[in-house]
Amino acid sequence: RPSICQQQRNTGQFRRENCTVTDIRIRLIVVILLSLSAFTGVLGTLLAAACWIVFCAEETFSHNSWKLFMPSAVLAAGFPGLILYLSGGDGGIYAAKIFVIFCLAFWLGVSHKPGEFLDLGVWALGRKTGFDLGLSAELTMQYLSGISDDLSHMKSALRIKGERLTRKTITPLATGLLLLSLSRSDRIGAYLARRGYHTGGTYLPHFPTTNTDILMLCTAGVCAAAVLSAASPAL
Repeated sequence: RPSICQQQRNTGQFRRENCTVTDIRIRLIVVILLSLSAFTGVLGTLLAAACWIVFCAEETFSHNSWKLFMPSAVLAAGFPGLILYLSGGDGGIYAAKIFVIFCLAFWLGVSHKPGEFLDLGVWALGRKTGFDLGLSAELTMQYLSGISDDLSHMKSALRIKGERLTRKTITPLATGLLLLSLSRSDRIGAYLARRGYHTGGTYLPHFPTTNTDILMLCTAGVCAAAVLSAASPAL
């Protein structure tokens, strides 16, 4: 079975940004290794940030605008860093570590492709527990995507009416999103029950692997090994 990049080359739809890390297992291992490296010290933070810039930044910003990413990252890193600084700790270094880890986690989320969590669950935990957990994760991602689409449509409706997103409009919008999510959950639950789903299932996981996957895994492994070896004398 050809990989995603090979399919795009064959169809003439090859794009460089799509030939990133395609194996969900490798992406998860890379995030864990680089997160551990970032929390080890300043060197690990710099190496993890460099890896994110080289391998992940382009894909992150191709899915989301920097206007959404940067405020979220700064808030997630700056608030605990400020609290630590006010309490007498080294808040700047801590904020930098959290910022890099948030960047990696954000990339892991936006690089998700439909069916990957089901692949990962069945591969790791089998066709019963793994299938159930993977299906739950896929449904959760589908709900989040649906909420994002609904919110985009609501904003478009407000613009057509000549209104803006204010405190007065937030409450009805939030109520509408909640009702739409509950309705979507009821429909999916009814579909699963109608098809006789109880627990587990037969599913063959598939993991397309490219040269970029292997390169980033090796890079993350070298970074983690270098950081841990440099920090071991101090431990």
